[in-house]
Amino acid sequence: MSSSLSFKLFLVLFLSIVILSAIDSAIRDHLRRQMMEEQVKSDAYRASDFIKRSLLGCMMRNEREHIYETIALLGSEPGIEVIRIYNKHGEIKFSSVASEIGTALDMQAEACYACHESDQPLQFLPTAERARIYTKEHDYRVLGLINPIRTNESCSSAACHVHAPDQSILGVLDVQMSMQSMDEGLAAARRQRYAVTTLILFLAALLMAGIVYYAVYSPTKKLRGGTEALAKGKLDVQIDLKRSDELGALADSFNRMARNLRAADEELRAWSHMLEDRIQEKTKTLEQVHQQMMQSEKAASLGKMAATVAHELNNPLSGILTCAKLAAKKVGRIVPDGGEKQDILDNLELIRSESARCGNIVRDLLTYARESSTEFEEAHLHELVARALKLVSHHTELGGVDTEAHLLLEDDALICDGEQILQALIALMINAIEAMPNGGRLKVKTWDTPDGPLDRVCLSVSDTGVGIPEDALARVFDPFFSTKDETKGVGLGLSVVHGIVQRHGGEVSVSSSPGEGTTFTIQVPRDPKRAMSERVQASKLT
Repeated sequence: MSSSLSFKLFLVLFLSIVILSAIDSAIRDHLRRQMMEEQVKSDAYRASDFIKRSLLGCMMRNEREHIYETIALLGSEPGIEVIRIYNKHGEIKFSSVASEIGTALDMQAEACYACHESDQPLQFLPTAERARIYTKEHDYRVLGLINPIRTNESCSSAACHVHAPDQSILGVLDVQMSMQSMDEGLAAARRQRYAVTTLILFLAALLMAGIVYYAVYSPTKKLRGGTEALAKGKLDVQIDLKRSDELGALADSFNRMARNLRAADEELRAWSHMLEDRIQEKTKTLEQVHQQMMQSEKAASLGKMAATVAHELNNPLSGILTCAKLAAKKVGRIVPDGGEKQDILDNLELIRSESARCGNIVRDLLTYARESSTEFEEAHLHELVARALKLVSHHTELGGVDTEAHLLLEDDALICDGEQILQALIALMINAIEAMPNGGRLKVKTWDTPDGPLDRVCLSVSDTGVGIPEDALARVFDPFFSTKDETKGVGLGLSVVHGIVQRHGGEVSVSSSPGEGTTFTIQVPRDPKRAMSERVQASKLT
């Protein structure tokens, strides 16, 4: 609480009002008391002159009893403490208090000291110095006023009290008036004023507390809450402070800052997501390039080895196959019929068939290793699909496989090596037929996939066969990898397909679910050379 700006402001304002009120009350008390004392002094002057005039006639006639009675009567009036007359020697001649008649005053007393402080008493005393305020033993104040009784010609020549002509002061009339009622009135007024001031201060405190709360505490609390929320990352925070003063301007500035921060954060997030996407895209591209390079290096190494092996095996296999055929013919002519003849013929047939299979393997190796140049020219994809389906028709009939062709391309023209594309189609179809030993459906589909300037055509070959295990999908295009029985190939068919598609600047992918079938998808640009140049330009821009 003590560190709160609102509390400090309230405390400063309240203490300022209290101090100013205290100063105002002190000044008012002093002025009121001074005014009342002046009023009492003025009344005392008039009362003293009235008493002196009232007694003047009696003193001139020397009516002492009448003087006593008059002084006693006037001394009994409310507010009159004592009335006395004393001579120049300080001896009290008349008094409203009978017990002090005949006594003498101390000339060094405060009431006498003003005139008798010098060797010769003053003949004239300023009016302001005739009055003295004393404090009685009963703790109330008394105003004493001395009024000199001056001589005149009638007094100096009268027979009652003859005195020297040069004597100017015959005596002093001392009138003392009680100020108790005035002091009590001032005290009562002071208490009332203090009570009213306290009430006013209490109401002022309530009013200031309300003003400080609504003008300072509430808006600063909203501003603090907004800044704390912004510091915690809540960039959508807005301060609802509809004011036209500095705090309202500060709230508007804060709201603009929060909106700008939110916009900057959204922009940064968008850039971050875009960069992540670009990084993922580039990473994927690099991985594909890496895989292609690995595949190319592997293909180059295996190709050289395959070419050497195929060249060395081709001639011996051709000789074995020819000899097996000739031996079978001679056995058929020379050996008599019987069980032994049939065993010999079966063995020779096994030699022939295995030699033929080895020849096929050698042929595949030569095909995989062959680095013949690709001859690009315009061809029609639908015609190539039709030729491939016709060439594998005997395989589909023997395997009980139905074929479907969904040729959706409006323009099937593309620049390619037609013979290599046909070879790839036949390899994919044979692979699909072999995956359906119990029959099924072979589906071929073509469609157009515009991709900005890189216009591509798509082709897919699907089957309803046994599918490919998930852990083998990543390796299906590796050379010599196969999920089939060893008697059905050495795993070069899909590698050949992958190489043909790569030479055309395209991509081949596979999706499969065990027991549900497999789909191979090929995407090739309509013009490989143009696609390659545009890809190079795009890579330079990025």
